[in-house]
Amino acid sequence: MGKLQYPYIWLFCAFAALGACQYGYDGVYFSGIQAMDTFIRHFGTRQPDGTYEISPSDLSIMSSMINVGELVGSLGAAPLNDFFGRKGAFFLSAVTAIVGTVLQVITDHDQSIIIGGRVILGLGVGIFSSTSPLYIGEIAPTEIRGPLLGCWQLTLSISQIIAAVINRGTESLTSTASYRIPTAVQLIFPILVLAFLYWVPESPRWLMRRSKEERCNSALRLLHKDDKTYDPSMDITSIESSLAVEAEQSAQSKWIDLIKDPIERRKVVYSAGALVAQQINGIQWFYYFGTVFSQAIGLEDPFLMSIIVFSIQVVTVFIAVLCANRIPRRPLLLTTTMVMMISIFIVGCLGIPGGEVSGTSGKVIISFVIIEITAFNFAWGPLGWTIASEMAVGRNRNKIYAIAVACFWVTVWVTVFTLPYLYYTANLGPKTGFVYTGLCCITLTYVWFCVGEVTGRSMEEIEGVFRDGVPARQWSTQPKLSSAEIRSLNEVSIEKGKLEQS
Repeated sequence: MGKLQYPYIWLFCAFAALGACQYGYDGVYFSGIQAMDTFIRHFGTRQPDGTYEISPSDLSIMSSMINVGELVGSLGAAPLNDFFGRKGAFFLSAVTAIVGTVLQVITDHDQSIIIGGRVILGLGVGIFSSTSPLYIGEIAPTEIRGPLLGCWQLTLSISQIIAAVINRGTESLTSTASYRIPTAVQLIFPILVLAFLYWVPESPRWLMRRSKEERCNSALRLLHKDDKTYDPSMDITSIESSLAVEAEQSAQSKWIDLIKDPIERRKVVYSAGALVAQQINGIQWFYYFGTVFSQAIGLEDPFLMSIIVFSIQVVTVFIAVLCANRIPRRPLLLTTTMVMMISIFIVGCLGIPGGEVSGTSGKVIISFVIIEITAFNFAWGPLGWTIASEMAVGRNRNKIYAIAVACFWVTVWVTVFTLPYLYYTANLGPKTGFVYTGLCCITLTYVWFCVGEVTGRSMEEIEGVFRDGVPARQWSTQPKLSSAEIRSLNEVSIEKGKLEQS
């Protein structure tokens, strides 16, 4: 077996992916504790027959309020990353996540503290989700950028199966430990961030933007420590050239340019569209309410089913990461989206009779749910984050990506908040699948018009296809440029900008 290339870059990208663990773990663990008897008794309301129940409105608020914090955190990540750097943003997100988690652990019988804790936790998760892929995209060499960004979804999936296993282990407990233990476990991720942050190098691009060439040199040497022949001056020259163009272009850059400037507006649509298209197909139905949904359709052991589903997911994402640079994106996303659309349509059809779902129908429904999750994680799971990060290029990179992640959290919040109402209050049950069948059409439209092939292309080349107005369907036909050609184009752009100003 050959030596792993860029081992230190893989290591530091794994550190950045701890943010995905925080996000992935939360959705699954909270779905599980909502189905636990102790949690329902402590945070639900007593019914006339003596049982306890959490109303659809309370279920919506407790589940979705974390998305409000995530939205604010992702938008705030842009100025935080500009001012404090990637490491500073990691530190702030870890501290915030710890505070939010502690609030949820210490409360008992008080929904307001649960909700407040989830909002604060969401702030940390939002900063993580904006900063981690940004950092990975900036330190990863072009040839392994796709697989490394895909690892965001892999670590997310691993954290989900950890949450499912812990829920299964504690759900039989009759004390508050049944839900407090799964809640407290998510403290591990931000604590790990704080423990290892000192040794992690800052983004070389951010250091150069702050004119800290010596620290940039040290960061590049650490990232390429395994390569004894590595010369950081070559990368510094390339980064300087790229940043010079950004500086020249951003002299008058404002947030409003993301709307007025057609080139920047297109980047926003492509970047944000990737994360919106990733989420509107109903996948959060099974992430945030998977255990509750399994109970509703009559499965005997919903906690075990969650473990099985997420185990399949981990294997699927791992295979997807291995195939990241081997399968063209457009046909892959078109095919898997069609599979998801058909699967969730069948789930809707199985709910048409109404009333209680039979045991046989429940097993068929969960089979198609597994098919949908498998299709999602083979393509959209890793590629959504990859495409969003790659499309956020140029002088407004931080702003564009922050907007993209904010759109992601808005989409997740709308999905999570409305699901209990659709399923219970509107009495759609499994017929909710019809709603997401229609939304899958939007995902297909996005793929057709906005997904181009950029595997193996540098950030400067991607900026070039935007600048030249090349349609996404034609990106694969564009010639690849050498480092010397990229620097030459950057110099031309700088001179052109100076002439326009004069």
